[in-house]
Order: sequence, then C-alpha cells, then structure tokens
Amino acid sequence: MNLLKATLLLISTLTVMAGATVAPALPMMRDFFTDYPNADLLTRLVITMPALFIALFSPVAGWLLDTYSKKKLLLITMLVYALAGASGLVLNNLYHILVSRAILGIAVSIIMTGATALVGDYLEGKERMEFLGMQGAFMAFGGTVFVSIAGYLAGLSWRFPFAVYLAAFLILGLAARVLYEPENTQQAGSDRKAARQENKNIRPLQYLIYTTIFFGMLLFYIIPVQSPFLLAQLGAEKGIMTSLGLIVGTFCAAVASFFYNRIKRWLHFNQIYAILFFMFGLGFIFIGFTQSVTQVVIYTAFACAGIGLLMPNTSLYLLSLSQAHNRGRIMGGMTGAVFLGQFFSPIALQPIVNQVGLSEAHIYAGGFSVLLSLLFFLYYLRKSKFAF
Repeated sequence: MNLLKATLLLISTLTVMAGATVAPALPMMRDFFTDYPNADLLTRLVITMPALFIALFSPVAGWLLDTYSKKKLLLITMLVYALAGASGLVLNNLYHILVSRAILGIAVSIIMTGATALVGDYLEGKERMEFLGMQGAFMAFGGTVFVSIAGYLAGLSWRFPFAVYLAAFLILGLAARVLYEPENTQQAGSDRKAARQENKNIRPLQYLIYTTIFFGMLLFYIIPVQSPFLLAQLGAEKGIMTSLGLIVGTFCAAVASFFYNRIKRWLHFNQIYAILFFMFGLGFIFIGFTQSVTQVVIYTAFACAGIGLLMPNTSLYLLSLSQAHNRGRIMGGMTGAVFLGQFFSPIALQPIVNQVGLSEAHIYAGGFSVLLSLLFFLYYLRKSKFAF
C-alpha cells in the first residue's frame, strides 16, 4: 500500500472520531452538568450534534468540493476539526460545548465527503472496491483504538477524551505533503445537458440509497448513544467498562469491512443490505433480552459486524453511479444521510426509552431492523435489475 492510500485511510479515521470518541464519558458528563434542564438529552447530543451540522452542511460541502480545490479545503477543515474537537478540554458550559460540536460537524462534512470523492478520483474498478473495504476496516480499527484510549481517559476525567481530537494535527501534516489535486474534471459546456439528463435518470436509486444508510446509521448509533447507559444500568460503572462493547463492536466491524470485497464478488448490493439489517436486528433483540454485561458485549459485536458492511457497500454503490463532475455532490448527499441518521438516533429512541426502558427499546429497534431486512430481500427479488 502506497503513502497516498495510507493518508486517505488516516483521514477517514477522523470521521470515526467525530462522535463516538466521547461516548464513554457521557454518564460522567451528565453527572457533571446535572443542574442543566434536560441534562440526559443534552449530554447525548454532545455525540450527535456534529451529525446534525454534517447533515445540514454536506450538500454545500459537495458543491464546494466539485467547484474548488479538494486538497486546500481538506487541509483547512482538518485544522478547524482539531481545534473545535479539543475545545471540550477547557469549556465549562454545556451549551458552549454543543456549539463547538456544531463547528466540528461542519469540518467533518467536508473531510468525509472530500476523502471519499478523492477515492473516486484516484482509484477505479477492482482497486476502488478493495480500497473501500480496507477503508471501512481501517476506520473501524481506528475507532477501536480511539474508543479504547477514550475509555481509559474517561475513567480519569470526562474532559480527557476530547484530547484525542488533537491527533488531527499529525494527519494534517502528512496530508499537506502527500495529497494532490485531481485534474479539472468539470465537463465541457457541450456535455452538460447530457450530464444533467444522466443525473436525473439515477436520482431515484440515489435517493433510495440515501434513505437506506439514514436508517442504517439511525439504528447503529443506538450502540454508542444508548448502550453505555444500558451497560452502566447492568453494573458496568467505570468508563473503561462502558466502552468495552464499543471496542469489541468496532473490532468486529473492521473484520467485516476487511472481507467486504470478497463478499461483494458473490452478492448484489441489495442482498448485502438485507444481510446487514438482519444482523443489526438479531443483535439488538438479544441485547434487549439479556441481563449480562458479557452477553451485551457479545451481541453488540454481532450487530456491529453489520456496520462493517454498511459503509463500504453504500460508498461503492454511490461511486458506481457518480462521475467526475458530480462526485462531490453525490458523496455529499451520502455524508448528509449518514450523519442525519446519527443525529436523529437519540431523538427517535429516547421517547421509547423513557416509555418502556432501555432493554425494551433495543428489542423494538431490532424488530424494525429485521423488517428492513425482509423488505430489502423482497426488493432484491422484484427489482434485481438495480443490483450490480
């Protein structure tokens, strides 16, 4: 693997750090800010606030990346990312922390969209498919490392996990040296009409993929947002213990991503969606029925293997629909859908948690995910012409 690919992989880890890195600190942060109204919800939004602003800004990010220098935009936003991400080390107001998380989200929208678009610019065919599987694995392994470090640091202070974001300075230096700007890929005026017609033809499938990953991320983010509280409820009180499920889960996601390119040789995109939603569903249902910390960790690992397939499957699907002139905008839509799902995860599930409890909420989420799996299986049977 050359240095260019390694740099793209490292940049991809920054998107993993955007939310889940501070997840182990949530219970302690809630206790620190307990005097704030709705402290339970507000502390959960520390994870998902970046997701809202990533989702809102991603269409703009895609347009900027199709219009201006991808490399310059990435370097600027990586600097903003490091400063905004680490600000939780010194801020004493929960609302100010949420503002800094919003700024972090704007930076991530450009970083994630730009990194994926550059994969499409630099790589093609089999090499692209293999890299996306490797990217998913590297992101998950990076998540394992970052969450492990954050879990240890959270045991010392809820502030210390924010220091992990300073790692972006190291990646920034490497990116400035290695990345290069792709050739101007804007289509000539005579080709723009044909390009617009082609964009119109793929739009229904494009929006279906966006909807799919929205629900996938809404379900997946139950794990970093709600599972630490379930583990604490079952007796895992320390930060390092509440991060255990995330560590094992991200490891399993990495393994699944690593084997994605082999799985894709045999299965269509929609078949893979059916499988991964079924894995989500079973994992959540089993989590809801157990009262054992160890079993929660095991079932979390099973569910997380699905997320290892979700990201590379969606990225490759959309890149196969894109061309050089619209790659930033198409991938910007994916970035928006990913993080919109993350943001709405606690908002959608918290009323259920309040009504029936954490365990039962996991069961309901699992049933919904199994339903999505069945719908995708039926969709594949009836609409297999959409599958590649």
